[in-house]
Amino acid sequence: MSEEKEQSSFEETVKDVVEEINEMEDAQSENAQLFDKEEDMTQRENKLDDDMFVQEEEEKMTQESVEEESVVEVEEVTAEEPEVVAAKSTEKKEEKKKEERVVYAHFDVDLWRTKMHREEWGIRLDAQRAQKDRQWTRDMDMIGEVKKDGEPYGFLGQREKLWKDKDPLERRFVMKMFSSGGYWRGSIERLQGESFANSHASKEPCPSYVCIFKHTRNLYRIKRLAHFPRFQGEVFGFSFLDENDIFQIFVIDDKRLTFGSDWMIKDIHNKVIAKIDGKFMNLGGRFKIDIFDEILANDKTFFNMLILFSATLRFHKNIKKNIKKALKELRITDAKVKLDDSESNLYLNPRKLSV
Repeated sequence: MSEEKEQSSFEETVKDVVEEINEMEDAQSENAQLFDKEEDMTQRENKLDDDMFVQEEEEKMTQESVEEESVVEVEEVTAEEPEVVAAKSTEKKEEKKKEERVVYAHFDVDLWRTKMHREEWGIRLDAQRAQKDRQWTRDMDMIGEVKKDGEPYGFLGQREKLWKDKDPLERRFVMKMFSSGGYWRGSIERLQGESFANSHASKEPCPSYVCIFKHTRNLYRIKRLAHFPRFQGEVFGFSFLDENDIFQIFVIDDKRLTFGSDWMIKDIHNKVIAKIDGKFMNLGGRFKIDIFDEILANDKTFFNMLILFSATLRFHKNIKKNIKKALKELRITDAKVKLDDSESNLYLNPRKLSV
């Protein structure tokens, strides 16, 4: 029995040894296969790198050849066809000229800082002006001159006593324009009642003006409108009825982020048809008016309105302060607004008067 046991144990050990040898051979074969696979992968990667390098070199060569061909073509065109190049340059210049606006009328409005001008000297001059035209009242003060295309066009006068009134509810703004010979051309007045109503509704000072001219029976109103958002600046609107009863709408838009007081006049199509350029650091007030529309440049009602409006810009801040003070007084007191007769007449019903 002992011999049989020993023989069986010997056989088991032999089997174990054989199994271990087989396992080692399998592991070696697997390692050999992995090594072969890694070698194949490295060969493929090297081949791809070589192919990419060759492609990059070919692309560089093709780009250089294309650039050389284009340079040669440009040199041939410029050398063989100089007339074509000249024609292109002239076309560009013509396009730039088209973009530039044509000025059909130019006006210079110069408001004096002091009264040290020869046109202001002497009481006798005021009496002579009053004799020429009744529009020159005793409280008128000449404050500036107007030139059209470099030639004298007229003078501007203000009713100084009305503007210096200490009572904010009684303070009025009236500006008049006279010809070089001393005859009245037109006026611009701030409407107290309408200015207070518009300012109260919009919660900010909104002056309203009316323009009256000698040569036409129509009245023309210019109003400051509330602009939202407010950082875009100020905007005025006015309607215009010409002598042929053609109605037009215009906007006077404040040009922000500029030195001085600059305004653009735009039509219903948002096209700039005129410009008011206020000079920076001018103590009195100097404004240049350019009109880019040929028809409106010959309409004296239109350019006289722009002249009178530009003259109000010197007093624009003080006018808004006056409206603020007046509204504050109306809110905290029982004060009543009594309009001047010359202003209340502008609110009369024209249809009732014509019957």
